[in-house]
Amino acid sequence: MAKNAPETIIEWRAPEFRHYPKNAAWFITYIIIAAILVFYQLFQRDWFGGISVLVISIFFGIFALHRPGIVTVRISTLGFHIDDTTIPFNNIKQYWIVDNPNHKTLNIETTAYLNHQLSIELEDQDSDEVQEILSELLPEKEEQAETIAQRISHKLKF
Repeated sequence: MAKNAPETIIEWRAPEFRHYPKNAAWFITYIIIAAILVFYQLFQRDWFGGISVLVISIFFGIFALHRPGIVTVRISTLGFHIDDTTIPFNNIKQYWIVDNPNHKTLNIETTAYLNHQLSIELEDQDSDEVQEILSELLPEKEEQAETIAQRISHKLKF
């Protein structure tokens, strides 16, 4: 007996995360700041701190070069589906939508211990339509503001 697939309510394609193009000046500034921090740690004879800052800086530099992939986001009668990952509605505490010039995201707070806040890019999807659908399925967070991480990433263009 085949298992019935959940009914799709709405579906869209969006980037995994918001990408800010970075020019040479951004990378030069980044390298200078990272080098100053590493040299300061080494000057203080904090070898572990210097190596840690260097390794973390390399990882951030690699991440800055990474371009987002395109994912398929689907809201069904079961929950959220982001490509092959499913988040059932009973694992979601609340949602809120940020729609301003800097960000257009659907944010959900889950019951997971790690990664309990998830931001889903809305891209060209109508945020009012998504809000109307979710208002019938999940509680909406009253304070609908950007997360601190979203504000910092926008300021630093990261």
